[in-house]
Amino acid sequence: MTPEIRKIESNNEIDRLLNDRFLSKVRKGFVEVGEDNVCVPLYYEKYQEKIKKFEVRDSDVYVVAHPKTGTTWAQEMIWLIMNNFDYEGATKDILKRFPTLEANSHVDVDIANLDMYYGQNYMSYLEEMSNPRCIKSHLHWSLLPEQITNGTKKPKIITVLRSAEDTCVSFYHHSKLMEGYTGTFDEYCQLFLAGRSCYGPFWKSVLSLWNERHRPNILFIKYIDMKKDLAGVIRKVAAFLERDLNDETVDGLVKHLSFESMKNNPAVNLQFVVDVFAPVFNMTTAKTPFIRRGIVGGYKTEMSDEQIEEFRKWTQKELEGTELDVE
Repeated sequence: MTPEIRKIESNNEIDRLLNDRFLSKVRKGFVEVGEDNVCVPLYYEKYQEKIKKFEVRDSDVYVVAHPKTGTTWAQEMIWLIMNNFDYEGATKDILKRFPTLEANSHVDVDIANLDMYYGQNYMSYLEEMSNPRCIKSHLHWSLLPEQITNGTKKPKIITVLRSAEDTCVSFYHHSKLMEGYTGTFDEYCQLFLAGRSCYGPFWKSVLSLWNERHRPNILFIKYIDMKKDLAGVIRKVAAFLERDLNDETVDGLVKHLSFESMKNNPAVNLQFVVDVFAPVFNMTTAKTPFIRRGIVGGYKTEMSDEQIEEFRKWTQKELEGTELDVE
């Protein structure tokens, strides 16, 4: 059954805050979808059916995770593993090598023309990619292509887990940089906790994937583990993807995936979006890089003690009985 879609009107303080602080030339509203009230841009309604009916291949690899949990980092790692460490090929923009399934629904594509950037209809671009396709999605499990959720196709799916606090802080800076957010950090925390940040509610989205952990084609990796033992995570992911690695290959990939390398790599740092797209459409209200700090626990220098305690209690309540531990 297709999840119900409802427009988010400014009927309460939180929804007024969402509509007041986030709307722009290319983002004219939000909708909530399904039983978990997933918050997505209103353009999702136009593409919902195309996403649900998207033709999946067993050879596909998907990164499915909430925004700002380390997905770009994971994408670069996975693409190189799947493409025999073709570092020359990896100089191509990651948006084209590892596109986002629902990108068409993120902004008003009649204004911000994705088809022009990709040189053809965006969904056709996804459909015509050569094997092995690498595709990202930030969608709740229930909103993914039905061939994935009903198990008729079994692509490899990798999910990245990160603390709610660090995700919120990172998403706040991203929202100011690339989504036209005009509010304060405290207001953003309110939206995040209320499930009114894009692709939230955060824990409901994460748990929608966690609840599918019994499926053999799903792997969970943790941001904190990538920071502590990147080589170990690379080996774990490669084994899941059934790719053989030697120590030299792992060492080279660790170097390529270092924070400084990623931050200065034009194929993944999306600086062209920050420099060109965001200013044209009034989407930038801050001057920070797309790949900003890349640390664990950075929220402690940005959140107040009261905010930290509120997040702690919220996380404890949301994860009770789930066996999920992101750290």
